[in-house]
Amino acid sequence: MSLERRTAPRANVVIPVEVRDGRGFSLYSTRDLSSTGLFFDRAIPYAVGARVSLSFSLPGDTRSIRCDGEVVNVPDKRSYGMGIRFLDLSPDDAKRVADFANETLGAE
Repeated sequence: MSLERRTAPRANVVIPVEVRDGRGFSLYSTRDLSSTGLFFDRAIPYAVGARVSLSFSLPGDTRSIRCDGEVVNVPDKRSYGMGIRFLDLSPDDAKRVADFANETLGAE
């Protein structure tokens, strides 16, 4: 039985993302990205359930994507990394991210 919970294709891509919470902001780099969320593999993880604000741009696109997210996965609490689900990504931005992920997967 697979534990796969992903509902959208994820592209392996490194994109800088600004992550804001009540204490300030940090910059992290993604390991992968989809229209439903992203994963940081070199980030000091927040607690599962934590809410953050995200801001990033897709490679080759100058328009910024902004949305809120929720930490849904911390694979190893003693290590780095966390998965974030987008909470309020606009339909237009979700399409942009999905198109980018699909194009990136097609190029692999």
